[in-house]
Amino acid sequence: MKGDSTDSTDSTDSSMQASIENEADVEVLSISKTPKNRRRTAIAMLALALIIIAGAFAGWYWWNNYRHFTVEVNHSAIQTTGRQTLRDVLGEHGNFGKKPGKLLSFSGKTLESTGGSAISVRQNDVAISDAGLDTTHLRQGDTITVENGKDTTESHTVHEKDIPFDASITTGGAIQFVAQQGRVGRQEYWVGVTSGEKVDKKVIRPASELKIDSISPKVPADKKVIALTFDDGPSSFSAPILQILKDKGAKATFFDIGKQSAELPQMERQMIADGNQVASHSNTHPDLSTLGRDALRAELSAGFSAISSASDTQSRMLRAPYGAFSKQNWIDCSDMVSSNLLWTIDTLDWKRPGEQEIKQQVLDHAYSGAIVLMHDGGGDRTEDVKVLPSIIDALHQQGYQFVTINELMKMDGRFPDWVLNNQIAPESK
Repeated sequence: MKGDSTDSTDSTDSSMQASIENEADVEVLSISKTPKNRRRTAIAMLALALIIIAGAFAGWYWWNNYRHFTVEVNHSAIQTTGRQTLRDVLGEHGNFGKKPGKLLSFSGKTLESTGGSAISVRQNDVAISDAGLDTTHLRQGDTITVENGKDTTESHTVHEKDIPFDASITTGGAIQFVAQQGRVGRQEYWVGVTSGEKVDKKVIRPASELKIDSISPKVPADKKVIALTFDDGPSSFSAPILQILKDKGAKATFFDIGKQSAELPQMERQMIADGNQVASHSNTHPDLSTLGRDALRAELSAGFSAISSASDTQSRMLRAPYGAFSKQNWIDCSDMVSSNLLWTIDTLDWKRPGEQEIKQQVLDHAYSGAIVLMHDGGGDRTEDVKVLPSIIDALHQQGYQFVTINELMKMDGRFPDWVLNNQIAPESK
């Protein structure tokens, strides 16, 4: 029985011990599941996650910004980092020796050494703009091409100007005339805004050449005519010469000085009334070949105007003083003069060689279509007045008829209508 009691006591102690342990487990479990502990656990877990994320981000950031890697620039390898922009890389390496283009004038002169386009940059064959250099980052294996900027020609303004026409002159004939009127052309030209340089560009309308022909009149074989001409009048010697011509049934052409025509308008009118021709010998008898364009045009205009007012006739025919009329003169006034008359027989009467010498010059050189040069002004013309009747008589005896220059040109048949009609040549088309 005593033994049974011991066993019973041991059994009871074991049961109590088990009960106590179970109660302790329940208590621990109950404590771990309280709200306070759950929050602590969540915070710990979150902190751990943040640490992991921060570490990952730091690694990613370092990898993409501070890790050195290799790229190829103009076929050469360089080390860089992802943090650097293309602008940074270019700056560190002096643009790899490349330079912006220059600003040039039209003639190729350098106006600004860096005034052209910026250097050209391509990333993997994609062009990067200048602004894009600040936002573009490199990646491992990138291929970068850097080239010089292109030179740029300065900006310009557009203008137009005249193209002067040139002239061709056929010489050798006694009568020069406008065969084709010259025409001024037009051309575009550019003016550099920076340099002020001027550069000719496209021709808007080409210039047309002025053509001056030269003919010594030829008359039909059944005609025998000669043209007497008198220079430097009108003067006091003009009246007796006009009377002789009238008495002898002859005509002549008078190349008169405008200033003197204005002083003796009645003489001009008498010349026309008697069937003679009146043309210009300038206004004041200068050497026209020495005058500039403006002075030449003023001289000729005054001469034509004076003769027109005095004689009530229009003329575009000229005999230049001293026969001096240059290519440039023609260019400067072809729109004022249709013909310039020279001569084929010079009596040299202005030297006052004597009546017989004057007469002999005419008779020794007379031919059908000849143009004889004499004077009714510019000095003492007594010899001319005295010898003229015998000259006319001698030529009459040889069968000559006396004609004006206009009549002589009409017989020739080769002169344009504007020359025959004392008009200026029409403008070239």
